[in-house]
Amino acid sequence: MWRNTAIVFLAAAILVPLSACQLATPEEAAEKQALPSAEEIVDGVAQALKDLKTYRFDADRTMKIAVESEAEAFQATTVMEVSGTLDIEAGRIRTTTTIEVNMVAPGEDVMRMEMNMYLMEDAVYILAHLPQMGNISMWLKSEMPEGTWEQMSQVEPQIELLQAAVVSVIGTDTVRGVDCYLIEVAPDPEQLWELFMEWSQVTSQELPEVEEDSMKEIVEGFSVKQWIAKTTFYLIKSEIEMTLEMTPEAMGFPDEEGSLTMEIAMSLLAYDYNQPVSIELPPEAEDAIEVDADELPW
Repeated sequence: MWRNTAIVFLAAAILVPLSACQLATPEEAAEKQALPSAEEIVDGVAQALKDLKTYRFDADRTMKIAVESEAEAFQATTVMEVSGTLDIEAGRIRTTTTIEVNMVAPGEDVMRMEMNMYLMEDAVYILAHLPQMGNISMWLKSEMPEGTWEQMSQVEPQIELLQAAVVSVIGTDTVRGVDCYLIEVAPDPEQLWELFMEWSQVTSQELPEVEEDSMKEIVEGFSVKQWIAKTTFYLIKSEIEMTLEMTPEAMGFPDEEGSLTMEIAMSLLAYDYNQPVSIELPPEAEDAIEVDADELPW
């Protein structure tokens, strides 16, 4: 059971980013005292979102899983890197993704996959390159599954997280030459639960039921930092770290023994807001094989 549960979370990680920054120095203490309130920053972000038309992003996510039980013990690491361009007005997204899954278990090899994805209004086109299957490359097409835009947009879910959480302004910083407010975001366990459910829906995987009260127990650590541009209030950078400790009882299997630990690190860098972009489907994608959404190599 634990092995299957771990694989589900690895699939979710394949779905849902860095620049060197210098933190504010002690000499900037006077400026820190003059910082806007958290409410003012959140309001500014909400207003900026209304004018959002295009942007680009780079993101990365690393998930480490360790499973221990009477029957087995193994570790797995999934690393995903994705870059993308969004045209919100046209309803189009283009992303390039590389994924590597390393299962530290007897007989398991490193799995790699490269994927180009085009979301064109109401359809999804994917060019999947699978080295582990003889370097097969193929175009696939499907109607856009519910939740795909939210999952691929990257910035909008981060802003929703910001608006529904407790926010603290901790200083200023500079990212790629952009002066930013540095804030900490403290989501509640219910938000974490909703995040897991979104991963489940987009990957067409059914997660074990976990009561919201159990979420408070399994979350060992959760940290979110965001960098918001001073002049435009656009999200420039985000970093998330999360550690979960799951028991069979919390996952709905009270008669089993063992534990599952997950360490998740995600980062996002967003830029080129409202700059001209062109997202056109390659001609060869017109002959893509039509499949159901749950058959796409997410």
